[in-house]
Amino acid sequence: MPTKPTYAELEHKVRDLKKEAARRKQAEEELNTVRSALDSAASGVIITDKKGRIQYANSALLRMFEYESRKEVIDKHVTELLAIQGGHRFSDITAIIDKSKGDTEEFKALRKDGTTFHVEVSTSRISDNEGQEVGRMASFVDITHRKQLEEALKESSEKTKLFAYSVSHDLKSPAIGLYGLTKRLVRDYAGILDEKGQKYCGQILKSAGQIAALVGQINIFISAKEAPLNIERLEIKEVLQVIREEFSTELNIREIRWSEPYGVPEIKADRLSMIRALRNLVDNALKYGGEALSEINIGYKESGESHILSIKDNGIGLKEQNPHQDIFAPFIRRKTSKGIQGSGLGLNIVREIAERHGGQVWLEPGRERGITFYISIPRGLRIIP
Repeated sequence: MPTKPTYAELEHKVRDLKKEAARRKQAEEELNTVRSALDSAASGVIITDKKGRIQYANSALLRMFEYESRKEVIDKHVTELLAIQGGHRFSDITAIIDKSKGDTEEFKALRKDGTTFHVEVSTSRISDNEGQEVGRMASFVDITHRKQLEEALKESSEKTKLFAYSVSHDLKSPAIGLYGLTKRLVRDYAGILDEKGQKYCGQILKSAGQIAALVGQINIFISAKEAPLNIERLEIKEVLQVIREEFSTELNIREIRWSEPYGVPEIKADRLSMIRALRNLVDNALKYGGEALSEINIGYKESGESHILSIKDNGIGLKEQNPHQDIFAPFIRRKTSKGIQGSGLGLNIVREIAERHGGQVWLEPGRERGITFYISIPRGLRIIP
């Protein structure tokens, strides 16, 4: 016959039962606290078992998916909340999000009535005391309004691009025609025209040339924003040589000293874009540096994960410029630009190029004169095969 437990053993067992009851009560209180916190969350939250079956859903999720009670979603597989997308199952979804290191993923979701809407989903593991996964917690955010805005913005961007192409195309032919006819008029009838007539022809030639140049800048502006980047290895020395040769005549006539760094490493960028950006910055220095401009210095340095190129001049600088004005915005021109031909797009094109590469552009005025423009290009850009 089994021996009867002693009084001490019974007392010890009672204490253990009381501790277990207290532990369970504490766990239940903590669980209620968690549920209360989840239920007051703005985003929809579900808790599933490790097979993806829903064990809990908060009030925000019920409202989001238009269910009337939790009973309607409990034991549903979480994929029943999502529209069919390339055969993704819950394991695929969680794997995608795990691989993105905590980032969210976008999916189409299904309301109770079968209508779809866009959600952003993030998941996290729920583990037991031994570290074994026992379930998942997933958070849903309704991004339908954001997607609608993005679509509207995309549509607006396409309309703007189409308008710009149309305007540039419609202006180019008449401008070239006007320029050619006026030039021919001056050539063939200069002897007949009086001084005033020749002056008018000169003004027409100048205006037609400005329109043609503006059309060209608009086309470059569109290309800087829309054309795909062809990332390749670039020798900056070769890029600078192209630009220096382009401006060599003006540099020699104005006796402007050109200096550039030695030992610049290869960078990975779009060749045409880099030529455009650096050309625009050099052209900017030549246009607005004034008669006292005597030096243009090209610089290079590495900073963290970026290549930084600089174009420094000793011209008149930005003393009179409004400090609150974004000089890189489109159609912004300096106060010193009066009488200087330009479209107001040059620096904006530089910014577009820098940002499309994942970099930045900024400036530093000199203390008394001159200005330095900087453009950064990330070092980790991938070469497109």
